[in-house]
Amino acid sequence: MVTIKDIAKYAGVSHGTVSNVLNHKGNVSTEKILLVEQAAKELGYQRNSQASRLRSGKSENVCIIVPEIDAKMYGKLYAGIEKTLHEKNYTIEILCSEGMPDMESRLLKKALSMQPTAIVLVSSMFKNEENVPDGTMIVMVDRRVKGFPEDSVFVSFDYEQAGKKIAEKCVRDGNKSVALLCENRRYTNNRNFIKGVSEILENEGVYLEVMEATTPMKFNRAFDVLYASDPFDAVITMSREDVENIKTAHNFNFRAELPELYSVVSRDFGFENGNMYEMDYKLMGKHIAEIILKKDAGMSGELTGADEKVPQELIEKGCFPQQRTYRSKTRETLKFLTVKNSTSEAIKRLLPLFREQTGIDVNVVESPYDELRKTVGKMGAASAFDLVRIDMAWMLGEGEQIFREIDLNNGTIRRICSSIFCGIPEEYYSVNGIAYALPLDACVQMLFCRKDLFEDELIKREYYESRRKKLSVPVSFEEYNEIAGFFTRRCNRKSPVNYGTALTYGRSYTAACDLLPRFYAKGGQMPDESGKVKVNTCEMKEAFAGYLRSIRYATKGPHFWWRESANEFSEGGVAMNILFSSYASDMVHNISSKVTGKIIYAEVPGGKPLLGGGSIGITKSTAKEGICLKFLEWLYSDEVADMVTYLGGFICNRNIVNNAEILELYPWIQDIEQMFRKGKRGRKEKNERFDEFAFEDVLGSALISTVSGIADIDEALRDAQKICDRMFN
Repeated sequence: MVTIKDIAKYAGVSHGTVSNVLNHKGNVSTEKILLVEQAAKELGYQRNSQASRLRSGKSENVCIIVPEIDAKMYGKLYAGIEKTLHEKNYTIEILCSEGMPDMESRLLKKALSMQPTAIVLVSSMFKNEENVPDGTMIVMVDRRVKGFPEDSVFVSFDYEQAGKKIAEKCVRDGNKSVALLCENRRYTNNRNFIKGVSEILENEGVYLEVMEATTPMKFNRAFDVLYASDPFDAVITMSREDVENIKTAHNFNFRAELPELYSVVSRDFGFENGNMYEMDYKLMGKHIAEIILKKDAGMSGELTGADEKVPQELIEKGCFPQQRTYRSKTRETLKFLTVKNSTSEAIKRLLPLFREQTGIDVNVVESPYDELRKTVGKMGAASAFDLVRIDMAWMLGEGEQIFREIDLNNGTIRRICSSIFCGIPEEYYSVNGIAYALPLDACVQMLFCRKDLFEDELIKREYYESRRKKLSVPVSFEEYNEIAGFFTRRCNRKSPVNYGTALTYGRSYTAACDLLPRFYAKGGQMPDESGKVKVNTCEMKEAFAGYLRSIRYATKGPHFWWRESANEFSEGGVAMNILFSSYASDMVHNISSKVTGKIIYAEVPGGKPLLGGGSIGITKSTAKEGICLKFLEWLYSDEVADMVTYLGGFICNRNIVNNAEILELYPWIQDIEQMFRKGKRGRKEKNERFDEFAFEDVLGSALISTVSGIADIDEALRDAQKICDRMFN
């Protein structure tokens, strides 16, 4: 077997140098890193990572013990833990006790022998007899177990609340005799669930029979439930598998009437049966992983501050899926004008469901951005459309003209507003304090970087040797340009990619959006404190100069739209990119993407991102306001917002941040509300003549003329200032 000593001899370096390289310590020159890596490859060295961790007395290993390996909720739990910890180079092992305490005791002993960082346990025991060494974290899921250290963590859903909600629905549905199928009531989650169900049903005079079963006998118990001498009106279970067991038992006797089935289930995509109470075990897994990371970092002395304390208990919430009940189907057609983008494409895919539920057809007319701007500009109060989606930059200029005022006291509007992200500013929906629209696919600029490049030890060392500073995600545009230069092959022949960045300046308004965060980062304002629109300033000249430097490190030729830049980044030839968040999904959806799972996201350098996206409003001319409200309520519902976002669009429903499947695909969404709060866009109250879109057209045209060599920075800004004086000042 090849050893570190063999590699050192072959490479002609010291034993310590080899150890530092293999353990990713950054105090080795690039020359020696290359020598060691080449020697290890040629000698066929395979590192025994587990043995290495055991020798150091610390194992970045997490064991998960569950009673059922094929239960969907535990699969989701594992996926949530694994996704988060795998990114931090932890090893995850899942073990199955089959619901038998003796087997679980043996598995626990095996897990402890590996000296893991943590053991996550959905236990079938009532008391632990094993000694847990100091430093091994125990996380009990759903079921408390005696005998574990006092600092063990308990994580569960609120099963008592779940039991109450399911029982209340049972009562509303008219059931008088109910069976509850569960495992041993001594388990914490079962005990709490039974308590919640029985409290409601007993108060309502509904007969309840609790039928317990061990994990191996749950399928047999399904026959007992189904073939009781006095048939039950309804059966409540505690897993999706129990529901399927009852349905399977029913297949053997179709003459028997299948009771109404209610259950707790792990949250999944799609439209769930209204009797299924959803709990997001994947999101719980993510939260458990974050707790483990905090505890592990705290033991390493890497954390400071009271806000990083590890919680001893975490109780999560579940819910029934939103169900929209439409009492009558109205044969009507709505006309909806919108920009053609990922959100409109996703909405169109889901509209057959809306038609099935309501009888209402929605005719979606998609228009390119330029054409939509022209159409909206000519629209006024008379419109052939019932609903229109406009860019938020047009809201101040056009919103009051084409939309009717929204009644904020309307029940439907109140429900929609309660689900929208709190951080979205009023520029999306109001003019002069009056609400005319709802934020639809609001977005904000973010910085995206290639994780595999920024965390590669050899690249980091090369950057340090050439710049004498650490390679990290840039927080200023000066750092951004410096890093972009390092990753541009014509400036650095060792760069693993061709370009440092991709820029979107092919059109005047995209160029302005690319430029303005640099201007705001310099302390510029638009309009300024006096209400004037001033572009011929030191701050703007510096922003122009910085942008021209970025072009040296950008892909050849300008991109005309952010989707093009996103696709360029996803192809793997670019190190960094600044995009509006609504286009970031294209990096994942591109079938040839080379960056999926390799993306770092952060706020734009300088911390002054531009807001983008658009809003939807009901036109003044429509006679179908009630039907429009019905469509909007459907569109903003949790299930539809989830599906639109999952398909690559975005609806401003803040509950999407509680969907682990969405966060796994698009992790930046979890911080999008915070980014909204930092976003900027011009405000009309400082200057009544100011028009955001018109201003961006002027500024972007000046930038393009500079980039193309038609004018230098001073000339371009002098000309732009004259136009701004005439239009706004």
